[in-house]
Amino acid sequence: MNLYTSIAAIIFYAIATSMQYRALNRHLSKASLMTGLAASLCHAMAAFTAINTENGMDLGVIQVLSLITWLICLIILFASMHRPLHSLLIPLFPLAAISLIAEIFIPERQQLLQHQPLGVLCHILLSILAYSVLTIAATQAIVLALQDRMLREHHLKGLPSILPPLQTMEAMLFELIWAGFLLLTLAIVTGGIYVDDLLAQHLIHKTVFSVLSWVLLAILLCGRVALGWRGKVAIRWTLWAFACLLLGYLGTKIALSIIV
Repeated sequence: MNLYTSIAAIIFYAIATSMQYRALNRHLSKASLMTGLAASLCHAMAAFTAINTENGMDLGVIQVLSLITWLICLIILFASMHRPLHSLLIPLFPLAAISLIAEIFIPERQQLLQHQPLGVLCHILLSILAYSVLTIAATQAIVLALQDRMLREHHLKGLPSILPPLQTMEAMLFELIWAGFLLLTLAIVTGGIYVDDLLAQHLIHKTVFSVLSWVLLAILLCGRVALGWRGKVAIRWTLWAFACLLLGYLGTKIALSIIV
């Protein structure tokens, strides 16, 4: 891990959070965008050097969480150029900074992958991308639920005044779900083709929960197309699917690296 790039990323994230908070009711400013991109660039260097060690790829819990928070921030930054998602950066930037702080101060047993074929590396990359996009979708679902509840209770100040209309938020949610579903499909397919022995590699729990998450997302998308599912129904199915993915991926990682 490159300590200097980690510290630089933390500082840039703090500055970008402050700038975005002061411009809460306005669009993503050029200064906030450039500061956020600088933080993401430093974070990328720190995350990839932490994972790509001299002895192989280190895919410990903290290293992967750092990579995922970087991906989420980068996706939201670029999406904010075209969609009103800039308010999500206020909690995401500090979260990314916390992941870097944890990477610096929390020692962890290395879980090294050596001499892996390209197919396995593609499976890992697709899994991380799917997890990142579906994390954003789950966050979007929670924000949508809060926004809907506040509007129903006629609380028009605060969060509802900052966010786009409900229809726009819901449309963005399903765009994220479709993208995450496609990435998860590719991750499952490449895992089935290139991962040799799921039982021997302690991946059976991850696979079961990933497939269950895929099934829930498939039902949700079919319900959206055929029955017009939306609102609370869409939010519940999204969060259940994400919970399965979280249990399968993060729970397995914690069990293997800490408990076992």
